[in-house]
Amino acid sequence: MRAIIFLAIPCLLGLNFIASADSLPPGCEYDKECVVELPGSLCGDGSPSYFSLVAKRNSPDLLLYLEPGGACWSAETCVFPHVTKLSRKPPTTKLIREKGLLNLSDPTNPFYKFSKVTIPYCTGDVFLGDSEPNYGDAAHPNIVHHHGYQNALLTMEAVKNYFPEPERVVLFGRSAGGLGVLAQLRNLDSIFPHAMKYGLADSGTPLMPPFVDETNYSKIIDAWNAYATLPAVVSSDKMSNFGDLLRFNTLHFPHIRYGLIQSYDDRVMTYFAKSIGTSDSSQAVRKSILVASNEDIGLETPHAKVFYIKSKDHVLTRKAVSQIKSSGMRLSEWLHLMFSQERWPNIRPDLD
Repeated sequence: MRAIIFLAIPCLLGLNFIASADSLPPGCEYDKECVVELPGSLCGDGSPSYFSLVAKRNSPDLLLYLEPGGACWSAETCVFPHVTKLSRKPPTTKLIREKGLLNLSDPTNPFYKFSKVTIPYCTGDVFLGDSEPNYGDAAHPNIVHHHGYQNALLTMEAVKNYFPEPERVVLFGRSAGGLGVLAQLRNLDSIFPHAMKYGLADSGTPLMPPFVDETNYSKIIDAWNAYATLPAVVSSDKMSNFGDLLRFNTLHFPHIRYGLIQSYDDRVMTYFAKSIGTSDSSQAVRKSILVASNEDIGLETPHAKVFYIKSKDHVLTRKAVSQIKSSGMRLSEWLHLMFSQERWPNIRPDLD
């Protein structure tokens, strides 16, 4: 099986980085999840955040995982039931029980031997925010700390102290965390300059105008002050929407392989399209992801590819990736090609 071949790759590459017990944060042990406090990080309500770590002994590889959890940009949207709690939450061990890419006990999982860092999501801003808007008024303030961008950056800087020279680093995110992957690739590149780097976004392909309302879209960017964290594609441009992140990453990081996993009719993304405003929410996701592949990335780009599936499912990698199939290829095979540096295809059923 290709999953087994993938697991053998670190042995072929050699172990230039081997973690020692002294390199772990105080109180942490190998193969056990531990919580590491992160000074300077903030959740939406101002409570301090952290990251969690499962360190693998003698592993040369590192997985940085950005959690999912919706998004909010107003007093109304920040109380929607789909938005993750905007305060510090205890770490969970439920990942041990899942069947997908974060299964910590399945030897066939491609990330089984990776040391894993989980970056909690408690800011409602897809790891892009840099603002503290008042969603109330002077008499009844409702300050939300949208500091997701800084939280992710601080985490990577702190993790660098414990894993200074990993061979491979994968930045992986789901849903809101998937969009966060696109936003944080440039920080990944600067913090781990010598590692082989990858980005993997599950169900995080950005919606974009004209398929959603441009005025409301701008309100989201303004609420998060995302213009302060969004890079210009070229020096003379100002980034206009989150789809521009794809063009930026494609242009500036040809040495980073990054992939998008997405359903054509993702029900959760369809809901978000409707909440932002669109003339046809049923088509907004499909049209956005086709533009992402055709124009923002480009079909012939060797270092950025998509795996699209005919489905309404949101977040596909909670399942065993060997069981997910599209256009005759299993997701496990596609991931093997991505991480092994082999020729790597777009999986696009609409082009079959």
